[in-house]
Amino acid sequence: MSRSKHIYDLVMKLWPLSKVAYRLGRQPILGSLIRPWFSHRIHEAVIIPVNEVVRSEESVVLPYSLLTPLVDQASACFVMTHCMCRRNENCQAYPHGIGCLFLGDGAAQINPALGRLISAAEARAHIQQAMETGLVPLIAHTTLDSYMLGIPYRRMLTVCFCCDCCCAVRHGMRMGPREFWDIVVRLPGLSVEVGEDCLGCGVCTPVCSVQAIQVVGDRAEIGSQCKGCGRCAQACPVEAIHLRLEDGLDIGERLRAQIQKRTDITPNGKHPTGDRLAP
Repeated sequence: MSRSKHIYDLVMKLWPLSKVAYRLGRQPILGSLIRPWFSHRIHEAVIIPVNEVVRSEESVVLPYSLLTPLVDQASACFVMTHCMCRRNENCQAYPHGIGCLFLGDGAAQINPALGRLISAAEARAHIQQAMETGLVPLIAHTTLDSYMLGIPYRRMLTVCFCCDCCCAVRHGMRMGPREFWDIVVRLPGLSVEVGEDCLGCGVCTPVCSVQAIQVVGDRAEIGSQCKGCGRCAQACPVEAIHLRLEDGLDIGERLRAQIQKRTDITPNGKHPTGDRLAP
């Protein structure tokens, strides 16, 4: 049963406690009690990097080409009237009104006081608007959303449109325990490369939320804990860092297979708003 607007607002008032939990999760004793709540078994998120920093042998428009098939296959699409992160952080850089998109049967059960059911076409337009605003999509499947909204965990998927200044997941990567890093996984088939033009200036090092970059000698090196968010590529003053998609790999199919291990958002023949889904 979906949560009432009153319960949702009450949970939102507890938002500042999330940062306290992140910091306590780093402590040796109290952290041992908190860290299980950051387990990869109940949370997973994939950051979809913006198209400008991704290279491929084919013309692949990220993230639109990855998100629209999910929308077309979903049994329902629900858009929130606001972004929970930007609203609670009182974001000054990006609009609060570009809210999260929820997909699957669970989306149809969200309290209508928090947003509205939309057609697949409207969902695609919402994605496009978020991209044009400069927000970065993050695909998430988490018990937090399920509990907070009162929707079934196995029948929902969240697509957040994040800014670095307010995103709860990015805050968790920066402030939380190392266990939180395991929640965020790299997009399948995506690699991050440092080119010969690297000056070893170190500009990329502080922008990495998971401390995956270090300068060795006169060259930046990227470690295995990299999440492929693309912030380092955007920050590099000489454009020496590149994100590359593996040639010949169906990235969209790999992503859908990864999502289906946790949730099923597939349609029951027809979208609740009447928009026929793609086969």
